[in-house]
Amino acid sequence: MKQAPMVAAVSAIALMTGGHVFAQEMDEPVDTGDEVRELDQVTVTAVKREQDLNDVPVSVTAFTSDLREELALDDLSDLSRFTPSLAFSAGDDRVFIRGVGRQTNTNGSDPGVATYSDGIYDASTAAISKSDFFVERVEVLRGPQGTLYGRNSIGGAINVISKRPTDEFAAEARVTIGNYSLAEVNASVSGPVAKGVNLKLAGSYFNQADGYFKNAAGGPSEAGAEEVGYLEFQMDADVTENFSLWLKADTTGGNYRNRTTIYGGPYDRAPFPNGYLTPGPAFGFLTPGFNSKSSETTNPAIDDIRTFDVNTPTSTKIKDNYGLSTVATWSLDNIDIKYLGGYRTYYYDSYRDDDDTSMISYTYPLDPANAAAGEVLTGGPNCQWLLENVGQVCAPATIYPSRTFGYIEDKEYWSHEINIQSSDDADLWWIVGAYAYEEDFSQQSHFGNAAQPQMKTPLAAPENPSGDFITALSDIKTKSYALFGQADYALTNELTVTGGLRYSMDEKEGSESVRVLGYGIAPGFTLGGSGIFAPVLDLTASSISFQPAAGVDSAVSIDPNTGLAHRRLKNSWNALSGAAGIQWQPDMNSNYFFRYARGYKSGGFNAGGISQFPQTNEELIDSYELGLKKTLGNNLQVNATAYYYSYDGLQVPLDVQENGLRLTRFFNLEESTAQGIELEANWSPTDRLRFLFSYAYNDSEIQDACCFVDIADPYATQPGATPVGQPDPSGNQFQSLDGEMLPRTIPNKFGLNASYTVPLADSGDLTLTANYSWQDATYHSVFNRSYNETPSYEQVDLIALFRSVDDAYSIIGYVKNVFDEQGFDGSKGTFLYQPFGTVGQTYYMTAPRTFGVQIQMRF
Repeated sequence: MKQAPMVAAVSAIALMTGGHVFAQEMDEPVDTGDEVRELDQVTVTAVKREQDLNDVPVSVTAFTSDLREELALDDLSDLSRFTPSLAFSAGDDRVFIRGVGRQTNTNGSDPGVATYSDGIYDASTAAISKSDFFVERVEVLRGPQGTLYGRNSIGGAINVISKRPTDEFAAEARVTIGNYSLAEVNASVSGPVAKGVNLKLAGSYFNQADGYFKNAAGGPSEAGAEEVGYLEFQMDADVTENFSLWLKADTTGGNYRNRTTIYGGPYDRAPFPNGYLTPGPAFGFLTPGFNSKSSETTNPAIDDIRTFDVNTPTSTKIKDNYGLSTVATWSLDNIDIKYLGGYRTYYYDSYRDDDDTSMISYTYPLDPANAAAGEVLTGGPNCQWLLENVGQVCAPATIYPSRTFGYIEDKEYWSHEINIQSSDDADLWWIVGAYAYEEDFSQQSHFGNAAQPQMKTPLAAPENPSGDFITALSDIKTKSYALFGQADYALTNELTVTGGLRYSMDEKEGSESVRVLGYGIAPGFTLGGSGIFAPVLDLTASSISFQPAAGVDSAVSIDPNTGLAHRRLKNSWNALSGAAGIQWQPDMNSNYFFRYARGYKSGGFNAGGISQFPQTNEELIDSYELGLKKTLGNNLQVNATAYYYSYDGLQVPLDVQENGLRLTRFFNLEESTAQGIELEANWSPTDRLRFLFSYAYNDSEIQDACCFVDIADPYATQPGATPVGQPDPSGNQFQSLDGEMLPRTIPNKFGLNASYTVPLADSGDLTLTANYSWQDATYHSVFNRSYNETPSYEQVDLIALFRSVDDAYSIIGYVKNVFDEQGFDGSKGTFLYQPFGTVGQTYYMTAPRTFGVQIQMRF
């Protein structure tokens, strides 16, 4: 355990808790000739009612639209840099808080951090990354929020609040231009159309023509390159004196060249690299006369990590993306009855290169004559002899090794909540409610080699028109229900106790299908022995499990027309979660709280592979938090939290070998622990100067987990390996995970912002802002090895914001990542057969230096 940061942070909390002398000193401002700038009051809805941020007994970070504009925080990646313990990986679109989050996107699994749009559950992260032009506030709630927020909030919840229609006519327009050929336009119009009825229409168009990363093969640049349109309509109506209704409808769609990972290691030049069912592309570099789209014969990313070399460009489309949200509130004398409902559907279609080379074709060499090789096709083991002595009976095969990955999501979901809560100023505040959620999610994964003609006509099997060597399909319906209640009771004017319970039930059922084909890899039918006669073989029956298992709801059948193996999955889970706490507010400037919470995440399926163990059990967390929120004088706010987690059943996807095929399986790790300290400060020593500070120390440890194979180090030969027992029949060596840190737990994380406002007489104000963030190295896998370690990195941003005196217009100039640092938000290793035993590394990359100008007009 790393004790020094923890001791330092605990000492800081103790100083603030007993810091009455320090508070007195801070009451007197620095003598700069300016008046002291009072702290902004931020209202949040973290506990389902409006409260001042510093009165809420929960660890919350809130970003208003004004603050995001001033700091140039565009999306979730930016927000994570200045939120303690929040980590976001754009490479796989996963959110983690205090090391708790989503380990896989496979159908049947759930996220660990719940995302909400206007208090309504949203199964994606898109709403969080929406521009501040449309968003009033983003609230990040750290720790289990299972009582009030429920579904999938075992790690925390992020709630995004939209900018609502105005009760007076208002119109805005914003134009942004930047490097990488970026152009963006936002516009909105809002106002009353009848007494008590306000409408808003807003939209945006974003186009970045150039990507951050260069393709050495001459294809289009990728990463950041996209063309996206968004449109929303809102209505806010006071239908009667005590009944209000808010509605929002939105749609978005776009085309993306959204590469976020780059392989930075040497090419694996083995004929069949680890896990391959078709010939390896880089093997072609060892053969004479190979045909490649570029002149590169080694990976260019080794010298420049922002360069890749592929012959299949990345292409992603989002379409049919429609959402509806509504909040209806009926206010009676002492209670409010509220309904929150949401619906969304979208279609996501992505296609990319999956072999990290631009190899087009090469000739696979024939084996020397070998009567003992066991080949069964024409030419057999003596194909080379036949060529030399008989003639063209057989010939070497031409390989077209371009591998692609196609991924499709077709999702539709509904969310409904009704709650009743007290609305008077009595000592007792309470809320009770019911929740229902339903989701239909169809997922397709296509691992393709369509360039190889033989892939479409496998031997003695149904045709394969897609050219996939693996097709994995799943369709899962999820239903989730809950009843919840919470109460706060003021024992005295200073002391409040809280208690809450939630009963959750989750049901999941659906189907999974898979087909597996191999070319030239099966004994007796190899490319070296059979040449042009080597067939594509259907390996489906030997690659799947026919055994009964938890969650399996039918026998396996294989469709004679498509070759797809098929079975059904079904199960349900339920749990009681809750929270209890005590809050002490001895004065208006101090808030001390202790909170216990039990978090729950549903079990699920690893659907799409028909594996031996498709089901995973639920996750549970017992969380203990001690926090304070203290205002020192009228210009310094300090918030601090210490937490401890006892984690049971962490769902972790790990690669395994089943029936000779590499598959991903879910495992529940029996016991893990985590602890940490979070600090935030907001200091305004003068009316013109403000500092924002955030720091988090996080540590975690797997207590009991054995025994697993690291697919990037299957023989456990790399530094740090912890072999246990004997290897399996394939030679794979099991390892213990005891003592490893949970993935994506960032040990240390630091953010600092400084803003200074210069008055420009009657013209307006100029605010100059500098951001600095640093993130410690962290592991992307439960195997804490160097090849799974995301390097530490830092980033500096500079922003200049001019606001006219009447706020009629503003101009922003920004430079982000000023020093063009190579930033990372993920890393994973790949075992290489040639050179044997080495491990290549794939990096999840952040954006390089970007700059631009933004102009906004308000009418």
